[in-house]
Amino acid sequence: MDLMRGIVHDYLVLFGMVNAVGNLPIFATYLGSLERPAAHRTVRTAVSVACGIVVAFALFGDAALTYVFEIDTASFKIAGGIVVFTVAARGVLGGAHHSLTTDPASDPSVFPLGFPFLAGPGTIVTTILLLQSSGSIATVVAALLVYGTVIPVLYLAPVVERTVGRVSVLVVARILYIFICAKAIAFILAGIRTLLPGLA
Repeated sequence: MDLMRGIVHDYLVLFGMVNAVGNLPIFATYLGSLERPAAHRTVRTAVSVACGIVVAFALFGDAALTYVFEIDTASFKIAGGIVVFTVAARGVLGGAHHSLTTDPASDPSVFPLGFPFLAGPGTIVTTILLLQSSGSIATVVAALLVYGTVIPVLYLAPVVERTVGRVSVLVVARILYIFICAKAIAFILAGIRTLLPGLA
């Protein structure tokens, strides 16, 4: 897989896993009562925090697995694929529940908007799996492009939700999660083939 194909592939997978479209109702709820400058500042902070987390795992996640936890790539692909499949399947089935109750005095940009909504455990695991298959350059560039795309999407969250409706947004989110389920299965199968080469 050449670099450009790797970047495009990783971008599509990460964009689906971050699922900014599916998070539009959540951001609309948090941003609806804010003035535009404050809302935009909240979006920028949330995206910056999420991007920083994902890029850090894209650069150092594989080394942490190897030297800190002593986990081989094949085992992580199987375990990580199961985690990603579970997260995506819950998204498809509508089983993910998010509490939107907040303290009016608190700043939601870091938690919960940056983490876990834009950079949750599923996104972090997916990032490490992509790093192992595509390399750090492709994964880091893809992550930067994904979160660069997410900013304008979230800026328009209240407008988009009012225009197309929450149901339409959730339908698109579930479609994206179906593709992520399929990619998770591919990760699991790749790990199994590595551990049991006779199955390849």
